[in-house]
Amino acid sequence: MRIALQKTLDAEGITKGALAREAKVRPNFVYELCEGKTRRIDLDTLNKLINTLNEMSGKEYDLSAVLEYIPE
Repeated sequence: MRIALQKTLDAEGITKGALAREAKVRPNFVYELCEGKTRRIDLDTLNKLINTLNEMSGKEYDLSAVLEYIPE
């Protein structure tokens, strides 16, 4: 699995800090997620990130905007 969030944020011109602030999650969590250092993600937090991305961008993102599955 690879983190796709940084690519999505770059495409939308959204900073990690702005996403964290608007989603009301710890900024360190978003930074660690973008760097691939997060080992687990709470489903409620994942939902907050996707909903906030949708609100901030005016687009309809889904799970693939945050995570990308790559088979081994």
